[in-house]
Amino acid sequence: MAFFSSGFVLSKIPVGKCLRCSRLHFSNGLKSTSGTNTPSGAADYVKKSEELANKYTKHIDDAVNRWAKCDEIYSGKERDFQRFPAVKYPLTHPKVRLGFLPDSWFQALYPKTGVTGPYLFLFGTSAFLISKEIWVVDPHFIELGVFVIVMTGLIKKFGPSFSKYLDKQIEEVENTRYYQPLKALNSHLDRMVATADQEIARASAVASLVNAKVENVELQLEAAYRERLQQVYRAVHRRLDYHVERENTRRRFQQQHMVNWVVDQVVRGITPVQEKETLSQCIMELRRLSQLNKTATMA
Repeated sequence: MAFFSSGFVLSKIPVGKCLRCSRLHFSNGLKSTSGTNTPSGAADYVKKSEELANKYTKHIDDAVNRWAKCDEIYSGKERDFQRFPAVKYPLTHPKVRLGFLPDSWFQALYPKTGVTGPYLFLFGTSAFLISKEIWVVDPHFIELGVFVIVMTGLIKKFGPSFSKYLDKQIEEVENTRYYQPLKALNSHLDRMVATADQEIARASAVASLVNAKVENVELQLEAAYRERLQQVYRAVHRRLDYHVERENTRRRFQQQHMVNWVVDQVVRGITPVQEKETLSQCIMELRRLSQLNKTATMA
């Protein structure tokens, strides 16, 4: 029980701080996210995130209250730490003399008896007990010497290795019952803080995601509008080209018809006498030109 009490004294401060920090970190992040202008599509997601944050905050508050209550019971104002201090376990055993006598006994006798006083007191007391036959020396007394020699040899030979074995067992118990739970708790709180950061980032990205979807829909509508506008332009252009081509064709037909009509009328207006006179005049003109050409060649 004392071991767990001392472990609680060491672990209560970082655990409480970690719980409070993780709770405040997560709740403040979601509050800052919910304060932004989010579209209606993100309202449900933000609401669910806030509900999750409230449950998480309540859980952390309960844990912090439990730790605070334990702290108040164990190290509150009513406890007298001067007369009832917290138990502290030394890392090594106290120093001993002759393998089994505590050094504190010798230190207590030094101011009154000097350095050799404790040894004289020890052997003098033994001699007094033997001389008064309070400590009877019988044939079995030799067993005490054999026991002391054997135990001294065993302690000198196997004592260090056995001490290392016990230290190793104590370290394993400490790691199993104290350090590993603390490390697991710290790593769990770190993961919770990282998860809270991710949730905060996701919640803050909802508004941007919805805005991006709205902009994407607007771009699609703009593209559809431009495509339909281009279709209308091409249709109107084709119709205008048709009307222009039809007008040009009509004008060409009118011009051709007019030319043919004029030619027909002119041809019909020429009499055989006029045709004969015209041919005669053309022949005379050709002869005159031929004569002029010969004269120019001879010259």
